[in-house]
Amino acid sequence: MKICVLNGSPKGQDSITIQYVRFLESAFPSHTFVVEDIGQKIHAIETKEGEFDRVIKSVSSAEIILFATPVYYMLVPAQLKRFIELVFSRNAASAFDRKYAAVITTSIHYFDHTAHTYLSSIAEDLGMPVLGSFSAKMYDLLEESRQEELVIFGTMLFDSAAKHPVIQRRSAPVPVADPHYLPGPIPLPFDTGGKSILILTDAAPGSNLEKMVQRAAACCGRSASIVSLEEAKMKGGCLGCCRCAFENICVYEDGYTGFVKKVVLPADIIIFAATVKDRYFSSQFKQFFDRSFFLGHVPKLSGKQIGILAQGPFASSSPLPEIMTSYAGCEGANLTGIVTDEEPGLIDSRIDSLMETCIRSAHAGYVSPSQFPAIGGHKIFRDEIWGSMRAVFRADDRYYRNNGGYDFPQYQYGRRFRTALLALMLSFPAARKEAERTMKEHMVQPIRQVLSTSPVLKRLQKEN
Repeated sequence: MKICVLNGSPKGQDSITIQYVRFLESAFPSHTFVVEDIGQKIHAIETKEGEFDRVIKSVSSAEIILFATPVYYMLVPAQLKRFIELVFSRNAASAFDRKYAAVITTSIHYFDHTAHTYLSSIAEDLGMPVLGSFSAKMYDLLEESRQEELVIFGTMLFDSAAKHPVIQRRSAPVPVADPHYLPGPIPLPFDTGGKSILILTDAAPGSNLEKMVQRAAACCGRSASIVSLEEAKMKGGCLGCCRCAFENICVYEDGYTGFVKKVVLPADIIIFAATVKDRYFSSQFKQFFDRSFFLGHVPKLSGKQIGILAQGPFASSSPLPEIMTSYAGCEGANLTGIVTDEEPGLIDSRIDSLMETCIRSAHAGYVSPSQFPAIGGHKIFRDEIWGSMRAVFRADDRYYRNNGGYDFPQYQYGRRFRTALLALMLSFPAARKEAERTMKEHMVQPIRQVLSTSPVLKRLQKEN
């Protein structure tokens, strides 16, 4: 059986992910593995005559398509995202039709599930049944038990493909629609109170998105700056080299780092105005997010207000809504809202409400409480940086030390003492029986006390 491996890593054969593929190749010598280094050669694939066709021919001759990629910013690297765009825009989807697909990723398990959802959904959009996926932590292959798991994955993959099973797709097809947005009269601008608003966009001239951007900017008068993503002057996607880990200095010598520091980070409100392409924003936007890795595993947009304007089927492009909602929280920002062009008659009022909410939230300094993605993401980064990565990611280590990032529960000595004391008391049957009887009362008692002792409530009562 021939397996065409689409390697999404910009490091090519030096990728950690591809070593998992090589392990499968050694474990199953009766099968033929052909690796296409998409991430490393995307420029040639896009621009060099015949190179894209060569890859597509390799896909056509295979029986299984194996996506093998690291996870960059909750998805695949921008280079692989660009290849997927080329497949659709150059009408090459038929080469994938009715072949079986599988996914292998390596990461630290930070949003690997959204990367898998994305690749599986794209595979199904290309007409490929998905037989399985394998999500590995980067160095899992060093453990014999993980090697055994990989062998089982490979065995099941190849045995299933040989039986030609009928697989139900898990993702709903993305609806095809081209709504026409006709903006109404521009309202009087809101009082921004000196807050700066950046609208970062990849809008095409005359598009719905361009009109949405203009509407949003008009709501804020002179306080809003419309900036094309092209002004970042990115020469390429993140290389995964990690040379930025020591001092937050990117290996690229282009305009990106200066753009982020001078244009993006000073803004109080950031509106990402993006075009949906193949279940995500454009590969250019993905490249923008990937390249921000030069600032490390820290919340880069803490305290800022984030809004999203999207042209295209945003709501139905799983996993895009989850990614963008989680992105804001994981970056320490407040997602104030999302407006798409999917219901043209409501766009004006929704944009107006979005911009007003952004301004009010910025003045209040409001950031909504963290939910599971941000809390879980923080714990993963905290443990990984402390555990092994701080030797290289020194800038991250400094940030975590200086900003209370190493908030391990074992450092909470007072809580540990009270918990140990309570556990000792509850080891006595009589005390446990009494605790069971009064459990609900004890749970709510500290919160009830807040209603009568809160200085915030007392201040508000005086003001009213």
